[in-house]
Order: sequence, then structure tokens, then C-alpha cells
Amino acid sequence: MKIRKFLKMKSLLIIAFLLLFNSCAKDEDEKNLQPTIEIITPLMCDVLYFDEEYTYKFKLTDPNGNGLGNFSMDIHHNFNHHVHGDHLPCEMDPKKDQVNPFEKVWVVPLPDDEIEYILEMKITVPSEVEGKEGKIHDYGDYHFHIYTTNIDGYQAFTALEFKLLHED
Repeated sequence: MKIRKFLKMKSLLIIAFLLLFNSCAKDEDEKNLQPTIEIITPLMCDVLYFDEEYTYKFKLTDPNGNGLGNFSMDIHHNFNHHVHGDHLPCEMDPKKDQVNPFEKVWVVPLPDDEIEYILEMKITVPSEVEGKEGKIHDYGDYHFHIYTTNIDGYQAFTALEFKLLHED
């Protein structure tokens, strides 16, 4: 009776171990299937200015070799010092309430026959709030959320923190 219980317990432990090992292997496999994002410009913690055109440049890679899908990026304020990702935060201004923060989303389809692609976007963040004559956007701490997806549906995410100021 004790031997049967011991064998049953041993079998359950072996099955549990195999399930755990198998799930870890799948997680690692899925991670290897995710596309990658390398931010070339601007750099983390850069200071950018309203009404100036900047070139945003990203190297996007699909390690699967099946092809890229799309790219998306959004900008929003970080006046409350929240974080995204696992990077160290930049030096920040004191916390403040938003009044007229700048927010925008860009979505760009990528060539699905490319496994490595350099995406360049020229962007000018306007100082004036659209539809509100005489109102200007809040300056200070902002982030970009940056996503890329391959044609298999795997997605990568990173964030870019920067300061957005008005030219004196």
C-alpha cells in the first residue's frame, strides 16, 4: 500500500515537472518569435522641442524570417511619473497636473516581405493645441510607446522617455 502511494506520488511529481519544463520551453520559444525594436533616434532622455521637425528612426527585425506586419507608436505625457518597461527613468520635472498635454498615435504598415527594416518618420510636434487658438501644449516629461508586430502576430514593445519643451 505504501509503495503504491509512493509510486503514485512519484509519478505525479514527474508529470508536474514535465508540464512545468514544457511550459517554460514554450515561453522561451514564443519569446524567440517576437520581433525586435532598436531605437536609433532620438535617444532615451533626449530633449525635444515643439514645432521642430525630428527624424525618428527604428530598426525592426523579425527573427522568425516570416516578415514584419506593422508598427505603432503613441506619445503621451508623464507628468505623474508613471513607468513603462524595465528601463531606468530619466531625470524628471516635479509632478504636475495636465492642462493641454500632447497626445497622438501613429500606425504604419511594414513591408511583409522584409525581415529587417529601418523605419524613418519625420515628426513635428505642434506647440499650439489644434482647434484651440492661443492654447499651447504642456511642456515637460513625455513617453513614446513603441510596438511592432510580425505577420505571425507576435508583438514587441518598448518605451522611450524624453522631455518636450517650448523653444525660448
